[in-house]
Amino acid sequence: MTSLLAVAETGSFSRAAHALGFTQSAVSQHVAAIERTVGARLLTRRPTVAPTPAGREFLRHARQMLAHEQAARAAVRRLEDDDAHAPIAMAVTPATEHLLPVGHAVAAVRVRDLAGASAALASGDVDLALVDGLTAPGDPLPGAAADVETRVLAEAPLGVLLPADHLLAARDGLALADLADARWLATSRTVCATADLAAVARTTLRRGTAYDGAAATTVARLVRAGHGLAAVPLSGLAPNGLARVPLTAPRLVHRIEVRVHAASRAVARAVAMRV
Repeated sequence: MTSLLAVAETGSFSRAAHALGFTQSAVSQHVAAIERTVGARLLTRRPTVAPTPAGREFLRHARQMLAHEQAARAAVRRLEDDDAHAPIAMAVTPATEHLLPVGHAVAAVRVRDLAGASAALASGDVDLALVDGLTAPGDPLPGAAADVETRVLAEAPLGVLLPADHLLAARDGLALADLADARWLATSRTVCATADLAAVARTTLRRGTAYDGAAATTVARLVRAGHGLAAVPLSGLAPNGLARVPLTAPRLVHRIEVRVHAASRAVARAVAMRV
């Protein structure tokens, strides 16, 4: 199955063989054997190598099967390897890097978005994940799973950051509908990124200046200069020259969580409790 996935992803039997360390003949035999078992052609060969309609459906299930296998292997490793002094690997989102626990030996720190950090924890690539995201009050953040223990570290209502002299700055609350004509900073890695707001609110927001960094100070400078609005948690004080108005429709919160597997090594669970 690994050979089939590799061929589908690379679009080439030879590139898949090189990536896997197999001969091209072996990869071809692996794929042909799966096709015989399934009873359908899963890949076209000419003029290009690509999944057939049956292949796309099979690959969708195959990826899920491999993900479950990786998760199962990771669960066994966690049970068998419970060395209290062994270093742990952690995944963090850009907005949670400052919370990184460094009091224990750390094997790796992987910076991912919420989906990537959740996947790294599920696959066993990391022992602990520090994540943040937007959701409705009382709803879980995406990526939560039944076998993952979650502890909420912080939660705050969402607001809109805009220049202090903006026409709407004195409002008691704002709905996204009130801002239909406004431009928003095009962000994806910041706290309360515009891409996340649009996804959770299931709407389209007008793009202003694009910023692919994660610094809150840069966001504040761009908003102050009129390059676009931004979503922010309603905690602390607004930066000078800026106003924060609560977002009243839809009502959303920004949440920070620490996550570990229910069967995680004791050391990972202990570190998670110290965050």
